Amino acid sequence: MVHSIVFGDTAQPLMNRKCVGFVAVSLLVLSTSQAQDAKIVADNIEFSRDFYAGVHFSAISESAPSFGYQRYPDNGPERIQCDAGTFARSEHRKPWLKSENWGESGRPVDKQTAGKLDSWVKLVEAVFNFTPSEVKLVRKSRVRVSVEWAFDARAANQTGSSVQLTFARPLYDKSQNALLHDFEGSLPGIGGKTGRATRVKFSFGYLIAASGFELSEAAWEGLETPKELENKPVDLSKFDMGPKPKDAEGFVQRASARGFNGDMNGAIADFSRAIELDPKSTSAYYHRGIARLEKAEFDAAIGDLNRAIELSPNTSDYYNDRGLAKLRKGDNDGAIADFTRAIELDPKNALGYRNRALAKNIKKDADGALADYNRAIELDPKNANAFNNRGNIKKSKGDLDGAIADFTSAIALNDKLAIAYKNRGEAKQAKGDSAGAKEDLKRAGELDPRLMSQESRAAAEKSPLPATQARDDESVADLVNRGIEKGKDGDLDGAIADFTRASELDPKDDAPYYNRAQAKWLKKDSAGAIADYTQAIELGSTNPAAYNNRGNARAENNDRDGAIADYTRAIELNPNYARAYYNRAVTKKAKGDKAGAAADFKRAKELDPKLASEGSAADHVERGIAKGKQKESAASVEDFFNRAGAKKAAGDLDGAIADYDRAIQLDPKDAAIYNNRGLVKQERG
Repeated sequence: MVHSIVFGDTAQPLMNRKCVGFVAVSLLVLSTSQAQDAKIVADNIEFSRDFYAGVHFSAISESAPSFGYQRYPDNGPERIQCDAGTFARSEHRKPWLKSENWGESGRPVDKQTAGKLDSWVKLVEAVFNFTPSEVKLVRKSRVRVSVEWAFDARAANQTGSSVQLTFARPLYDKSQNALLHDFEGSLPGIGGKTGRATRVKFSFGYLIAASGFELSEAAWEGLETPKELENKPVDLSKFDMGPKPKDAEGFVQRASARGFNGDMNGAIADFSRAIELDPKSTSAYYHRGIARLEKAEFDAAIGDLNRAIELSPNTSDYYNDRGLAKLRKGDNDGAIADFTRAIELDPKNALGYRNRALAKNIKKDADGALADYNRAIELDPKNANAFNNRGNIKKSKGDLDGAIADFTSAIALNDKLAIAYKNRGEAKQAKGDSAGAKEDLKRAGELDPRLMSQESRAAAEKSPLPATQARDDESVADLVNRGIEKGKDGDLDGAIADFTRASELDPKDDAPYYNRAQAKWLKKDSAGAIADYTQAIELGSTNPAAYNNRGNARAENNDRDGAIADYTRAIELNPNYARAYYNRAVTKKAKGDKAGAAADFKRAKELDPKLASEGSAADHVERGIAKGKQKESAASVEDFFNRAGAKKAAGDLDGAIADYDRAIQLDPKDAAIYNNRGLVKQERG
């Protein structure tokens, strides 16, 4: 799913989102009784288990046996990567396969291997069943944009060394709970027939869907942390861990934080707990309904919104959002009734009129839709999509002059709205203005090459009306999500088409351009990728990855100065961006700036010790393997990443894929590695 979904006016009805505000809570923690402290740590382990169950979860075993484990929520696929290869299954408890595509296909494994893989999953699960009886806070510190708490802990009757647990929470998150990120120690009762406790060392994290691609937890938190917090000193005494919520409002607050960070299932669970504690919590019902609507659980969403309306019958937004759920379910009459009630409660609600216009247009009530668009434009005369949609209705009714006027207004408000040029060109063609039509269609094609296909041009020339029109039932988020899925399936052209349509619906949203740039990069269209990254940046993107990735594309095009400028800007946006330092070092070295490269290599390694030091990372790996004195896993992620690139350049595609596999095993949260491996697989066929 994509978070912070924005529904475009031409796509589908809109929700007036009311974010649940965080309440700053002052907590006295880890200073009184041992029992209380142990209970707080146990509550946060439980919270971590529940949270990780609702997101794309990642665990890395840093002790023997060494492996990486990932799973998706909702009984989705899971995968284990280890020295023996990559194993996956499409659902929990299904048979394991040796598979590179998350268990969609592959070779079944033998009973012994399956048992070993199951035992590793149980090890991961056992960590979150650890119940401390005593704990001691040994460190509280700021790490980048998060606060970390490190504890020594023991379970009841545990002998031997204590267990070390590390929790973390981003600076911007004012909720009480923190996520378990590291666990090292013995797990009582997991020693098998020997009776010895198994000693493990795990690190945990998750990936979140944002701007159309999955980002690591650290990248997401870096993007969401307000700039004023990035380098501002913080008073650690004001940051504490607390127990799980005890009242409805506490669960509502935590639900908001979970939903924001990608755990929609957990958010729904917390809203449900809030409702159990306070059956009259309007906020809990309303926001649970919105969460269910985002998961396309329309009946459940409508049920929650019904209850919110019972509790607060005069809130316009509740009717508007229930109307959205009904419309997406196919109940156009019910949707119109709700949009109408929303307008009655708030007669100046332009959004309500636009939504009702869309619903009426779907019902073929062109006159009713036209009237609603008229009123919506009176209330909000700067909405380009409203003019474009009204122009389409006028065109369908034969009012070509009125349609052209509306398309012209839409273009005046947004001169990059390609579909408006296309629609105006077709209307001019129908009026016999061939020259004007040709000019508009040309401009449409410049903004969106898909609109200048032979089929599209032929349709415009043969018919006074377009053979097809832009669908009104797709949002920017729908198109981005669909584009991502197409990209995963290898349909990069289809993905680019969807991202293009998304940018057309909301030309001021940088996400579709960023996503399309990624897809173009995978198609080896570095020039096209540069153009789209540039557009995303010009629209205001402050995502350092946009600059870093454009730098990579420029480096690919031998524009080393431009690449260095982009890496420098990425570093300005995120001074702890180790990969940007590393990339800039590589580029400086290629330019002959050995001193500059050395400084950047040094800084990259300070920020991320796993990054290779100055010199050939590929040679470094080869030396380590040739000597046979080190395990291959001792090499860094960057080592394998670079050697994979060298093998690809030499034509050894299978070898490149194997090295990317190993890099992913070491760092399953780095999207760039997955992208590059996909590119090699596509080239191999």
